[in-house]
Amino acid sequence: MSNIESTPATSVLARARTNALRRFPSPEKDGERLYPLASPSCSPTFEISRDETIFAIGSCFARNIERALDGAGMRVLSREFDLGQIGESLDDAANFFNKYSIHSVLNEITWALERDKFPGEEILYPGPKGTWFDAQLGMARLDFSPEEILAFRHRYLDAMKAVVEADVVILTLGYVETWYDRKLGLYTNVMPPMQAIKAEPERFDFRVLSYRDVLEGLEALHALLTRYRTKPLKMLVTVSPVPLLATFRDMDVLVANAYSKSVQRAALDEFLIGKEGVDYFPSYEFVTLSAPEVAWTRNDYRHVAPELVDRIMSNVLTRYLPGAAEEGADPGAVTGEGLISSAKMLSRLEKYQDILALMEGNRALADASAEALILEATAARRVDALETAWTALAKATEIDPSRPDALERMITLCRPLRRPDEARALMDRHSAAFPDRADFRERVTWL
Repeated sequence: MSNIESTPATSVLARARTNALRRFPSPEKDGERLYPLASPSCSPTFEISRDETIFAIGSCFARNIERALDGAGMRVLSREFDLGQIGESLDDAANFFNKYSIHSVLNEITWALERDKFPGEEILYPGPKGTWFDAQLGMARLDFSPEEILAFRHRYLDAMKAVVEADVVILTLGYVETWYDRKLGLYTNVMPPMQAIKAEPERFDFRVLSYRDVLEGLEALHALLTRYRTKPLKMLVTVSPVPLLATFRDMDVLVANAYSKSVQRAALDEFLIGKEGVDYFPSYEFVTLSAPEVAWTRNDYRHVAPELVDRIMSNVLTRYLPGAAEEGADPGAVTGEGLISSAKMLSRLEKYQDILALMEGNRALADASAEALILEATAARRVDALETAWTALAKATEIDPSRPDALERMITLCRPLRRPDEARALMDRHSAAFPDRADFRERVTWL
């Protein structure tokens, strides 16, 4: 294996002098880039406009990315699908689009674009009582005939073909613990059902992908996409921060997971060499370097908090949308969703001064969002900055007069500010605007 870079010493030293992010943060310098909310940077080689379309594929983290980008107003083609009766019969048909290894991604894109290579009924494994399993799609039990399942399968592959129409493709790599069907000569997306393994114990292998396996899979996918696309490829690649739930290797899952993530992260750096229009973005680093209290939802150490996903994708938009970032703005909060998500996570950590600094650094965004202003007011109250809280709430009531909470908080704030006359005027306004919230007015006994 050759080096991924070989540069003369003089050039490297000159480059190092201009790299403001060269040194690892410490509590004394740039510590806010790391804790509590990590803000790793990236250097885009292309731009994304708001009217361009997105197709996300890969592990379950790709679904989080889709949700965040859809919420930010982008059109996400990988969310636009109609899988018919079978898709509607399942709790969440979107999970069919989860692809946990580079080879399962490559399988589906190959079959979508070169339909003659699709194995057809051979990819179905029989289950109990006439049901079937498709280990390329997950472990859902399909209680339909093979003919109905295959018709559904082709609808699914038709939806996958949108990958060549999208302006931007986002790939998230998941795991390197895989299963291989020796009879079909292909990797499955998940472990084959136990019934199939028991029926043909020599048919399946458990395989742990190597660096070379991952890199070759990435190269094959890139070649496939460029072969069938009529527009230039813009591609963002990343590693999912979601760890292994369990390992099939004879080792601690913590060690197995470290290999799984690191080998894919390493392969991506070599994959990027010479690829025009292909960039890495550091969602893995955003999550794993942030404080665990805010990184994971329900504190389960596996499911990434949706607020953090919003922050990550806000960072992507900051970097890639022309003119998106305000000068001096927090790179994780360039969109309204990113600003709100960052404030919510800081609130969970009781970092109220940081919230106030965040809002001030993104003033235009904050002043355009009633929710952001209410978060600012809450933080200001926690540090007894009552005038700041009052100003934020006043702005929130102007932006969205239909929200009773901002007005009610202003009324409550009148007491420590000793403004009874303003409180009475606001109470009259509250009574006229929200007659059905008399219970709040009855609680304001101090007037």
